[in-house]
This record gives sequence, C-alpha cells and structure tokens, in this order.
Amino acid sequence: MIGLRHRRRAVPVGGTMTGYIRIQQIRSPIRRHHSQRRMLQSLGLNKIGRTVAVPFNGSMWGMIQKVRRLIRFPDQAIYDQHRLVLPQPVDEEADEELMRKLVFKGQGVEAVRLPKGKTKSPDFKVMKNGELKAYCELKSPRDDRVFAVPKDLKPGEIRQEIRENPTAHALARVIEKAAAQFDAVNPDHAQPNILVIVSHARLRGPKDLHLAIAGLPVPGGGTGFLLVDPNEKDFKKAWAKQRKLWDDARKIDLFYWIDTHTKTVRHVVNKDGLKHREACDLMNIAA
Repeated sequence: MIGLRHRRRAVPVGGTMTGYIRIQQIRSPIRRHHSQRRMLQSLGLNKIGRTVAVPFNGSMWGMIQKVRRLIRFPDQAIYDQHRLVLPQPVDEEADEELMRKLVFKGQGVEAVRLPKGKTKSPDFKVMKNGELKAYCELKSPRDDRVFAVPKDLKPGEIRQEIRENPTAHALARVIEKAAAQFDAVNPDHAQPNILVIVSHARLRGPKDLHLAIAGLPVPGGGTGFLLVDPNEKDFKKAWAKQRKLWDDARKIDLFYWIDTHTKTVRHVVNKDGLKHREACDLMNIAA
C-alpha cells in the first residue's frame, strides 16, 4: 500500500523548505554587470566549477535568483527523481519510437508491425535478412497514475490517502496478456518471444519485474509473493493464479525495461524461457 499526503504549495526548484541548498557556478560573470560578480563572491563562488552549500532562506534565495543564469543546482536530478509527477497522456507512437531507438537500432534486425486480425497477436515480428527470427510485444503499463493529485484539492489543503501499490499486479497482467498474444502466433514456441515494457513511472525497474515473478526472500528462509490478484478471497484460487503467472512468464524469453524519464533500457534474460539462448544471440546479449 502507498500512503500519499498531498498539499499544493510552491517550492523553489532544487531545494527543500529548510536546511541548506547546494549551488555550483557554471558560467563566468565576465561581460556582465559588476554586481553579479559581487553577488557570486557573497555566495562563496566566483570560480567556474566551485560548489558551495548555503542556508536555504528567503534572503539567500533572492541572491541566488540574481545570478540564476550563472549557477546550477547539483542536486536537482535527485530532487526530480523523487518528486511526484503528474501522469502524462498516452502516446503509443512515442513509446514505439523509443523502443526502436533503444532496443533494435544497430542490432541488425527489424521490428515489423503485424497486421491486426480477429485474434489478438503480438505487435511485431522480428526479421533478420528477410527471415522471421522472433516475435515482440510492446506494453506500456501506466501505474504512474497512482501518484495523481486529486483535481479538487484546493491551495493550502492537506489530504491523506491510502492507495494500493499496483506495480506487481499490473506487471502480472502485462505478462499474462503478452503470453496469450504470443500463443496466438507462436503456440509451439518455435521462435523466441520478446516482451518490451515501457515504464512511465519513476523509481520503477526490472527489480519490480523480478518481484512480481520470483517473489521476495523473507527472514528465516523462503520467499514471499505479492499474489497477482489481491482481491481474490479464496487463497487456493489466488495461489493458482500465481502459478499461472509463472507458466506465462516461461513463454517469454527476453524482457526489455525502458524508462521513459531517463531514456534508458535494461534487459532481463529469462533462463526458464525455452528459447532464451536464441533470443540472446539474436539481440547480441551474452547469455
């Protein structure tokens, strides 16, 4: 479960409301008004590359703003990584473009979109030298919406909510749907199956995929699982769905995890997959 505490207020970029803030000089005050050099000196700077920590208060923030074009906040990337971001609109074309750039570009293979038929099939067939080498499905689970701020929240209002963490359950549904799509065109698993997950949520990664499939080690030995259907009251039925997830996961030989915020990709080789070695050879991955 995720506990959210919402409040609308303005926070200067790169800092917190109390304590200190780090600033770094990145430009010279040469050819600028002489007051900017004095302001840099007052901040403890006046040398490109120098970083200082200054008290974060109103007067100091005013000084920083006067030389804003000459400095940067080294910790802004960390701040951006952890701040809550409003959900972005769905853009399937942008997700596909990112997949082609990060996964297939330079690999000597081509992802060719399959025509839509009556039965749901994977999005792409992977071709090399005119031959079918694999199938590929692109999924974009949108659990970033769990962090959406209520639209009726008023300025200055604080509201506390408890929301279910959807990540593991969403990934389980993604795997289940992808496995069914692969079965529609590759029932005998004669070709490798590749699943590309485009994540729009911050601080998510392959570890969440591992948690959904393999569970989490618990003290004293054993493994804990987030059952794929938290609303199923019958434990036997819930456990049967968990076992089905494992069966579905074995139909996928190679996973790719794309982070839309950092524009990076990581792969996960499923060594339980029947064709994982062929998939690795095709995508130039050391198995």
